[in-house]
Amino acid sequence: MFVAGVLCIATYGFVTVQAHVHQRNLALALEKNEPISARLSEGDLLGKLEIPRLDLSVMMMEGIAEETLRLGGGHIPGTAFPGRPGNSGFAAHRDTFFRKLRNVRKDDLIQFTSGSRTLSYRVTSTAVVHPSAADVLDPTSSETITLVTCFPFYYVGPAPKRFVVHAVRLQDSKDGKEAVYE
Repeated sequence: MFVAGVLCIATYGFVTVQAHVHQRNLALALEKNEPISARLSEGDLLGKLEIPRLDLSVMMMEGIAEETLRLGGGHIPGTAFPGRPGNSGFAAHRDTFFRKLRNVRKDDLIQFTSGSRTLSYRVTSTAVVHPSAADVLDPTSSETITLVTCFPFYYVGPAPKRFVVHAVRLQDSKDGKEAVYE
């Protein structure tokens, strides 16, 4: 039992440190204003998502594969990219990067930075839905962002529901050099 406990703690420590280092490296790449690839593959840097009131900051990558979500947040394939018309979907784990979403409120500010462009969004609603409720990611006519994580936040094991945050883009976003996505 002791050996099993030590192995569990060591594995948790390794995974936590690996995610922290990866987040830091992605943040450095974004700060250096390294260009975002025109063709994004699973795990490629997309940008940084922040909710200032919650002190939430997470680097976002393309895709939602297990390793991608272990190292950060992921852009849900098939949804729009930030700054383009439509619904940009993002996911992250409730017990790591999106833990602070439990305190999100209507009208909170969400910022998404990619390249030298920062887009601002205002939270319009939150909801708890069944995992099969894919309609939360349906395309929209305006620029929106949808954050998805498992729910309840303090559930042990695979969570039975999803927590969803919807936000709309504000027109006063600061635009610098536009990021290119494909």
